[in-house]
Amino acid sequence: MNNQPPIEAINELPLEKVMLNQNQTRRLEAIARWLKEIRDSAEFKQLEYSPDVTLADAIQAVGELLQEEDDCDYSPSNFTDEEWHKYLEQRPVMHIRRVKTLREKISSFILDAASEVALLSLLTTGFMVIGSIFCHGVDRIEQSRGEKYQPTWICNAKIFEGSAIASLAIFLGASLTGACASGGNKDG
Repeated sequence: MNNQPPIEAINELPLEKVMLNQNQTRRLEAIARWLKEIRDSAEFKQLEYSPDVTLADAIQAVGELLQEEDDCDYSPSNFTDEEWHKYLEQRPVMHIRRVKTLREKISSFILDAASEVALLSLLTTGFMVIGSIFCHGVDRIEQSRGEKYQPTWICNAKIFEGSAIASLAIFLGASLTGACASGGNKDG
């Protein structure tokens, strides 16, 4: 047995019209105006903002809602004109999250990694230079012993010098990589 009513009976059901009050309509009008101001601003045009729903979609949705409400009777306003103007002067706080592209995320990752490597290698270079200077100093002290001199400290100094040169090369490579990665951001 089919308990569902025929489609014709469903179509004949009365539609219940729900109306917004005048305060809600005024708020929608203010929202539409604020969205248009944001969309037309120079700051918003500079953003590389590509969400699934754009401001134009929001403006259209608010406009359609207001257009539907234009034909309805309004209930008396809860705002006086002075309160309404005061309300319109308030600006909403909008938090727009900028969506980063994959290229921007990769570039940011490379820049962060390059800066960390450059800083670490620069610190390592400094410590290696200090170690080399120390070893040269101790070698001079050992040379003053005369016949008992062993060239151990000069070998250690050469190890520190080589490490300092390698660390300096890593610093220069990381700096160059960071410069290349940041150069791509200025093209867009």
